[in-house]
Amino acid sequence: MSSLPSLLTNAQTASYRALKRSKFRKQEGLFLLEGARLCEETLQSDLEIIACITSKNFDKFPIPSDVKHFEATPVQIEQISDSKSPQGIICVARIPGVQTEPDLENTKILLVLDRISDPGNMGTIFRSGRWFGVTDILLGPECVDPFSPKVVRGSMGAVATLNLHTSSDLLSSAEEWNVAGGEVAALHMQGTAIQTFKPGKPLFLIVGSEAHGVDQNLLQISTLLSIEKPGAGESLNAAMATGIALFELTKP
Repeated sequence: MSSLPSLLTNAQTASYRALKRSKFRKQEGLFLLEGARLCEETLQSDLEIIACITSKNFDKFPIPSDVKHFEATPVQIEQISDSKSPQGIICVARIPGVQTEPDLENTKILLVLDRISDPGNMGTIFRSGRWFGVTDILLGPECVDPFSPKVVRGSMGAVATLNLHTSSDLLSSAEEWNVAGGEVAALHMQGTAIQTFKPGKPLFLIVGSEAHGVDQNLLQISTLLSIEKPGAGESLNAAMATGIALFELTKP
C-alpha cells in the first residue's frame, strides 16, 4: 500500500540537498539514492530509509506505507538531485555502520582499494564485485567517499549490499591478513598471469590508484597478478581490470 505524501518543505530541501557533499553525509550519517530502478531496489533492501521524495503524480511503483513519503516540486527535485536528468524519485538512507575488521574465515576474496579516486570507477568496481559474489571490500586512505552520489549511481545499488570496511594503513592490514593465514595479491602490469593463479587461501586482492597503481610497499609483500594483453594500449581502467580479475579468480 502506498503512503500519502506530505509536501517537502524548503528547510527539508536544503537539508537533503546538503547530502551531496561528503562533509554533510558524514555529519548526518545519511546518503542519497536516486532513479526509479535504484530506489525501487533500495526500498526492498535492508537499508534504513529515512525518506522517499517523489515528484507529483509519480506512479512507476507504489511507495511503501511505512516509509516517510514527501512530494516535491520539479525545482526541489533538481536541487536535491545530482543527476542531469532526474527521474522524479530520490531516497534518503542511513549509511550502514562502518565495519573495520573483515572476517577472514568467511571471506574468499577481500577486494582492497588503494587510493581509488574516481567515483565512476569505484561504483563500477562495487557493481562488478557484487556480480562475482564478493561481499567484503576494504577501502584504504585517499579513496573517494563510497556514498557520494556518483559512486552510488555507478554501483547500481551494490553499495547497499556490500560490507564496506576501512583501513587507515593498508600495509598493516595486508600484513595482518597474511599472519592470520590469508594470501596477499595485487593487480600489476607485470606478474603471474591471473588465469593461471589459483589461490589456496582467503585472498587480499589489491586494486591500485588509477594514476599510480598499487603502493610500492604493498607490492613488495604481494603476489603480483597481471592480465594478458594480446593487443595494444598502455593500461586498463581500474574498474575494467577489477572485473576481469574477478572473472578469472571466481572460476570454479
